[in-house]
Amino acid sequence: MRRSSPKYLVALIILVAIHANASVFFVRSGASGDGSSWANAWGNLGSISWSSVGAGSTVCIAGGTYSDSLNTGSSGASGNPVVIKRAVTTDATCGSSTAGWNPSYDSQIVLNGTITLQNNFVTIDGGVFNGIKINMQNPSGNDYTGIGVAAATNGIVLRNIEVSGPCLSNFGSCTQNGDHRSVNLNHWNGSSYDLQNNMTMQYLNLHGSCTILWSAHSTNGIIEHSRFADSSTNGTGACHPNVIAEQDSTNMTFRYNEITNWQVEGIMACPNGGCSSSWQIYGNLWHDPMAGSYPRILEAQGNSNGPYLFYNNTIVNNYYECAGTANGGSFAAGTKGSNNLYWNSGGNCGLPSEDYDFSSGSLNETHGQGNAANLFINLAGRISTATDNNPLRVRGFAAKSPWRYWLWDSHCRLYVSSPLPKSTSLTPS
Repeated sequence: MRRSSPKYLVALIILVAIHANASVFFVRSGASGDGSSWANAWGNLGSISWSSVGAGSTVCIAGGTYSDSLNTGSSGASGNPVVIKRAVTTDATCGSSTAGWNPSYDSQIVLNGTITLQNNFVTIDGGVFNGIKINMQNPSGNDYTGIGVAAATNGIVLRNIEVSGPCLSNFGSCTQNGDHRSVNLNHWNGSSYDLQNNMTMQYLNLHGSCTILWSAHSTNGIIEHSRFADSSTNGTGACHPNVIAEQDSTNMTFRYNEITNWQVEGIMACPNGGCSSSWQIYGNLWHDPMAGSYPRILEAQGNSNGPYLFYNNTIVNNYYECAGTANGGSFAAGTKGSNNLYWNSGGNCGLPSEDYDFSSGSLNETHGQGNAANLFINLAGRISTATDNNPLRVRGFAAKSPWRYWLWDSHCRLYVSSPLPKSTSLTPS
């Protein structure tokens, strides 16, 4: 009889172990089962038996209200994450093809608790925009977080999650009772701050807290296709409002996002003293900051920050300042702006090096076009897309740059960023 080699047996054991852990589990508000099916689902997020959830496993969550918090308890692997997602009818794993399915499961998940990340290679996905909603609370005397971390992480993906701040429903009169943060990537482990590596945030809707994102001690992060809105103190001294405060965040990419109704800083670099930072900031729509305040888009503090690459952004009605420095900060060599659109927002951003910008104000650039009288032309009927039938294009201008077009749909959502895909054809203006 031929004997199997030890190497073959070890590989088979590993394969069987991986397959055993790659299971599907179910959570449904009010159930009381073991998570094995919709009929026998776990009844709340705190009931998830994480020891059963391994790399490649999926946890399906039915729509409904959950009063507890989601604290991750097991890690996936690179290319084989643990996936936690809202049930959507069309989803093959969690949807209508699963035993015991009820159409009511395809509805928004509302958390009156928080999400805490403390494992590697975990994906949390609401399935559709705002598919998971976190209602932030407003406790007195302490800070509160919508999505936070409790350990070093690697390979986290957050997608289709809304974090509704404590002052959304009565924004004009609500007072923040702490330095509340929609997403807080800042965790002290007793001797150092934990590093958050390779985190991706997509299609998030973050609004109504003092600081929308505290991006501290992070590297290789991507933040894209998300909305940041309503960052304000509303008169309280409990916090300093920022869209993003970043400390020791390197090789970060911030792209294709909408930022609106912010009170003070957009991206505040190194507020806690000297740090290392490097960001690419491109393809974003910054528009209509809060009236009667001191809104900025980028501010360097503490030491020499950057380099920051600020390009292909659209800035509308930013009445105070685009880029500035404070508290001993400066912009590092290599920081520059290019190919940005400034409408009713001064000339350009005020970075150490800028060119190829387009502005309704005056510009002092070699290739920029300033004092423009009109920014957009309607291209209805000249581009056919599945997303929108009324796209807008920036008027063609003389600058010989490959970055010339920014397309937005009728809801001011960026859905094509330059350069244009090869399949798109535009008639020159």
